[in-house]
Amino acid sequence: MNYRNDAETVVKYVDNLKTAGAALAQSDPDSPPPEDMGIFAESLPAWEAGKTYARGAIFEYQGNAGYVKQDGVLAQEHQPPFSTGTESIYGARPAPDRDGIYPYVYNMSAKAGMRVRNQGVVYRCTSDCPDMLWPPSELAAHFEAEG
Repeated sequence: MNYRNDAETVVKYVDNLKTAGAALAQSDPDSPPPEDMGIFAESLPAWEAGKTYARGAIFEYQGNAGYVKQDGVLAQEHQPPFSTGTESIYGARPAPDRDGIYPYVYNMSAKAGMRVRNQGVVYRCTSDCPDMLWPPSELAAHFEAEG
């Protein structure tokens, strides 16, 4: 057990919370929310099939944050967020782990410097990548594997 490393991890996590919270509070409802807003997923209302959502509405689905890209979206049970075919309806903002590494979620966005894990490999985002329809291993122009 290394208390110093654990303390540094907690301090960094709290700093990330503050940064993400400030960006989310200042975000324009007509623009996509910040890439790191997934850190707040647990506090968002759950996505509900059968509910009509306004453009810019944010929600939690399967532990990740999401947002609605179009106005008047009637959520369908057979078309849940972050699934193939919903790219123009929903956007994903996954929640990072305690080390600040984000799991790859279909249709997420990554900003330069973000670390994204897919199939056990951690990738660092080298340039902003909106609406990721492919995993980082297939986006060499935006990601490089660590280690």
